[in-house]
Amino acid sequence: MLTYYRKEQRKIAMGLLSFHQKLTEYHSLLKEIDTYETDDHFYLLFWTPVGEQNIQGIIGIELETADGMILHDISINPSFRGENLGFILLNELTELYPDTKIYGTLATSSYLSKWKEHNA
Repeated sequence: MLTYYRKEQRKIAMGLLSFHQKLTEYHSLLKEIDTYETDDHFYLLFWTPVGEQNIQGIIGIELETADGMILHDISINPSFRGENLGFILLNELTELYPDTKIYGTLATSSYLSKWKEHNA
C-alpha cells in the first residue's frame, strides 16, 4: 500500500533513498529530501506490504501535469530485492494516478522500461 510521506518520517525516507545509487552521498540525500518537502510538484510515497507494518520501499515522483509525471526515485529495502516489488510499487502508483503517464529520468528510465515490458 502506498502512503504519502510526512516530514516526521524524514529518517525513514533518507534510509530508503540511501539505497538508490545516485543518492549515496549525505548532502545529495538531504538536497533530494528538501526538494520533496518544499516543491509542490514533488511527492514521496512509502510502500508497505499488505498485512505488514514496516515500510519496505519508497517512490519519488514529480507531477508535471494531470497527464504526466516523472519517476525520480524508486528504492526497495535490500532484503526484498529481486522479488519484483518495484514493479508492485509502479503498479500501485498507476492505480493511484490512473490517467497519468509515467516518464523516467536518466536514473530511472531503464527500470521503468523493464516494468513496461513486464506488463506488456
